[in-house]
Amino acid sequence: MKRSHRPRRSLLIILFLCCAVSAPLSADEKAEGVKRVRFYTAPSEGGEAKLFLVPGEYFTAGSPVFSADGQKLAFDGRKSQEGENFSDGKIMVVSADGTNLEAISSGVMPSWSPGGNRMAFSQISPYGVALMHADGTKTEMIEAGGWGAQWSPDGKKIAYTVRSGNNANIRVYDLVEGTKTDLFPAGESPYSTIYWNMTWSPDSSWVCFKGRNVDQDTYDIATLNAAGKQQGYKVHYSNKTAPYADIAWHPSGEKIVFAAGAQPRQLMQFNPAEDKPPAPIEIKVKGTIIGDVCFTPDGQSLLFNVSGTGE
Repeated sequence: MKRSHRPRRSLLIILFLCCAVSAPLSADEKAEGVKRVRFYTAPSEGGEAKLFLVPGEYFTAGSPVFSADGQKLAFDGRKSQEGENFSDGKIMVVSADGTNLEAISSGVMPSWSPGGNRMAFSQISPYGVALMHADGTKTEMIEAGGWGAQWSPDGKKIAYTVRSGNNANIRVYDLVEGTKTDLFPAGESPYSTIYWNMTWSPDSSWVCFKGRNVDQDTYDIATLNAAGKQQGYKVHYSNKTAPYADIAWHPSGEKIVFAAGAQPRQLMQFNPAEDKPPAPIEIKVKGTIIGDVCFTPDGQSLLFNVSGTGE
């Protein structure tokens, strides 16, 4: 995720990245060439990737996000090898050392509160954005029809996407005031679709998202001020080939990472304060990068999912 931490947390991250691997593939799985998703880590500047987590019986897994203290990883998963589809998605939580993997709730796209006691997530049935305790209890709907809820690092707001007619917008729910505000003025959103897994800047002032343009068949990666379009809006990447809808913002605030291109996708990075185009991050990994990505809380490593038949 995207916050600064005390040195002991950075040490914890380094230790568990070296050893945390859960539920390794059996010899039978490797022999049969079973395709499944795994999570890998690599230095944030690129380099050799290392296997981090094999998510048990959940052969499809994505939307990874660390708790702010680095002690737990949440993601969504489903047993696609048994015929489960998107509507069967579960919110998964695993300890930093790869132990205690469990499904805590139905739903997808978890987002931790800064204190780690609650999560925002997308509920499939009934469809909408919701809150729950970190153990999966006491679910509370924020808004039916909303999608892709993301908790701000300061803990005060939750951003998610909504639709009105042919336009999509980003709505911010202020947990302190109890208000809901659309960041594009009514009727002024340039997007027909704004996708899930947007990300907040570390200072909670901006959101970065993927959007599909209304007027032309292009896709943008853009930043938008959390106070509304009038306070700032910038397109950093635009292409007819859709980038992947999962974005990570480095804790320093100086780097945003997303996956671009048709498969095999490549992780790309840019500084939102600059006008330079996104540049590729060179990562060596066995398998195909899917595109779900996050930073470790200390910013030293990227965690991302990979599809393949073995490490």
